Amino acid sequence: MTFEQHPLRHERRSLVADVRYQLISFIRSFTLVLYIAMGMAVVGVVMKFLGLTGGSFVFVFAMAVLMLLLLVQVGLSFFYIVSNVWLALLGAFSSFSLVTALLALIFRYQNWFGWQVIFYAVVPLYLLVGVLLFLYLKRFQKLHEPLRNFFYLNLVIPFVFLLLLGIVSFLFSADRFNQEEDPVLQESPIPIDGTAAEDTTGLWRAC
Repeated sequence: MTFEQHPLRHERRSLVADVRYQLISFIRSFTLVLYIAMGMAVVGVVMKFLGLTGGSFVFVFAMAVLMLLLLVQVGLSFFYIVSNVWLALLGAFSSFSLVTALLALIFRYQNWFGWQVIFYAVVPLYLLVGVLLFLYLKRFQKLHEPLRNFFYLNLVIPFVFLLLLGIVSFLFSADRFNQEEDPVLQESPIPIDGTAAEDTTGLWRAC
């Protein structure tokens, strides 16, 4: 009787180990695609700064891909981090906040109408994520290696990456990143009404 249970128990362990290995492999591939999109976003910013044709398209496309990946990561956080509820919640909340930050940066770099409202509405949420990530760093060494890698590679580095993009966006005038003539991407998705056009407070005007 005991002899018959050992193979079954060994088979279950092998199945769990195989699923865990496949999941870790998927996360590594997912993270690689995430970093490729981040690299494309940097290329897009450089192209926009130099006024090269297609810079806006490369930038917006890369940022849109990043938004999609981070939206997937919201659900992936709960599916992958089943052993640490707090890290799963932090991963989901941080990923969603980074999506909103990406949207704000797209509006900022494209100098689209209403970027100020979106940008400053997102800043408090972004700062809150920064505080939570900093506080969780105290428990960083207590995590197993796969969870440590997820926390560092999928949450902290993307946060710092967006912080740098935000700083760069204010070091130069928005017009500096929009030298190419692209009537499609220069037009804001938010329609400009008469009230905003006559605004004298400067809230709706881009720098």
